[in-house]
Amino acid sequence: MKALLASLALAWRLAVPYFKEKQKGELAFRWFKIHLQERWIALSLLGIILAINVGQVYLNVQYNAWYNRFYTAMQDRNGPTFWSELGFFTIVAFSMIASGVVEIYLTSWLRIRWRDWMTQRFINRWLANSNHYRLATSYGKTDNPDQRIAEDISDFITTTLSIFVQIFNTVLTLYAFSRVLWGISAAFPYSIGSFDFATIPGYLVWAAILYSIFGTYLTHLIGRPLIKLNFQQQHFEADFRYSMMRLRENSEEIALLKGEAAEKKVFANAFGRIVANWYRLMDANRNLRTFTSFYDQFSVVFPFLMLAPAYFIAGSTMQLGILIQTSQAFGQVQGNFSIFVSLYGAIANWKAVLDRLTTFERAMSAAEVDAAKPGVAIKPIAGAAIVADGAVVSLPDGRPLVRLDGAVFGKGKSVLISGPSGAGKTSVFRALAGIWPFGTGEVGIPEGARVMVLPQTAYLPLGTLRDALAYPNSADMQDDARVRDVLSAVGLGAFADRLDDLSEGPNLAARLSGGEQQRVAIARAILAEPDFLLLDEATASLDEASEESLYQLLRKRLPKTAIVSIGHRSSLRPLHDELVELRKQEEGPFVLGVATPIAPA
Repeated sequence: MKALLASLALAWRLAVPYFKEKQKGELAFRWFKIHLQERWIALSLLGIILAINVGQVYLNVQYNAWYNRFYTAMQDRNGPTFWSELGFFTIVAFSMIASGVVEIYLTSWLRIRWRDWMTQRFINRWLANSNHYRLATSYGKTDNPDQRIAEDISDFITTTLSIFVQIFNTVLTLYAFSRVLWGISAAFPYSIGSFDFATIPGYLVWAAILYSIFGTYLTHLIGRPLIKLNFQQQHFEADFRYSMMRLRENSEEIALLKGEAAEKKVFANAFGRIVANWYRLMDANRNLRTFTSFYDQFSVVFPFLMLAPAYFIAGSTMQLGILIQTSQAFGQVQGNFSIFVSLYGAIANWKAVLDRLTTFERAMSAAEVDAAKPGVAIKPIAGAAIVADGAVVSLPDGRPLVRLDGAVFGKGKSVLISGPSGAGKTSVFRALAGIWPFGTGEVGIPEGARVMVLPQTAYLPLGTLRDALAYPNSADMQDDARVRDVLSAVGLGAFADRLDDLSEGPNLAARLSGGEQQRVAIARAILAEPDFLLLDEATASLDEASEESLYQLLRKRLPKTAIVSIGHRSSLRPLHDELVELRKQEEGPFVLGVATPIAPA
């Protein structure tokens, strides 16, 4: 029970914010449009859906009473009443069909609005303050955030709405048909052996309750393993998709290394976990389905067994119509009391989706807390130089990595940072860019200055070459002639007439070599004109002559920009004005100190 209440509390915390959203939304249907706060739109749609369910319960009660009149008319061979009741049935059936169609339409409408709002909320939190980066570096259990946003949110909303409406409908149906059964119980008391059922008011209602409790308890015992197995299945499926996505992203490297056999082993292991867990799911579902199928079939005859003595006993006044009505009413009461039996599989899957969303949300909350921690803070300062003095860049576990001791990067200067691999050079760049929260102290950056980092692997977004050159800004912010000029200057003049070409698809990175991608990144930097440009081995895929040419181009096109590079090639030294070497202390972190001039070759 505690686990159930905890799950309901989690679901409430995820679901309720949408129904409190005050931002205005548009409700449009053909010519009809209205602007309201999103919460009023959501609550209105939900209210209409629930009102339809109230009407459907009323129609079900009328339908139940119709059973009595219709079958009694057949038993009595009463033709006029028979045809009259067929007309009544047509009206009720048409009303049920119409209300069902409207309910499905409005439910779909509410689902897509809710999903739109919740998806945007999760995406905004995921992307805010580089939380996506922190989740990837510090919260390993938060796997496959793409699946959690794209699939789990949709599943959560669909299942939550379905379960809520079913429970609402169930409560109303139970109340309505319990009254029907209670009245029938009072009208037809009877005894079995020496036991008089008349001593139990509403004995048919209690029989339905006891029957349902028994079935629900056994269903829980049999189906309990499904919760964990469904969670694991989603996890394994996501891992399998991710492993194939990794091959697609690194296809060239894998082909060059002839790594297909190794990748097949990775795929086999990932899919093997899917298959093994699927077999366990098959066993659990088989056991649950066997019981629920038997339970459902026996439920059909159970009310007849209950009322058979009263129907067949000598002198009984019970008519066939009453027997049929009772069976239908009993089925409604028992079925609604047994809703846990019919929904157990859906609830098990819902619980797995709920767990994945709440763990994702907790991880984002933790990342937001990390972002608010005092780590290496960016402090706006006067002047024209980045001042890194006294700050300590640490690892996520808190161990100091690099101490910044008097490093200054001034505009118009070109500085090379060197040091052994793993010394923390890239982490220093991350701290200067403001995305590395682990550490202490402050880094002073001129107020309003634009800092741009080019990593070794150039990121090219999906879209056109023009989009990639302008990223992360809008492509229409750059003059067309200037874009073509810069593209030619970096050695990509052959692409100048293909800026908007999508004939080969939007995945530009798949069509360009590593060196071409780095040239695109250099062109992007020239077009952006940052105040400080940090190059983390951003030309490592180019030959030395091309590298030298691009550095000269950067100095020419960005004369006021401070260029700070990380690199291991000795050929980089003559391309810079100053050198900073990371020094390893006997005890403690590396030290990034004051730059020294590089003597001309």
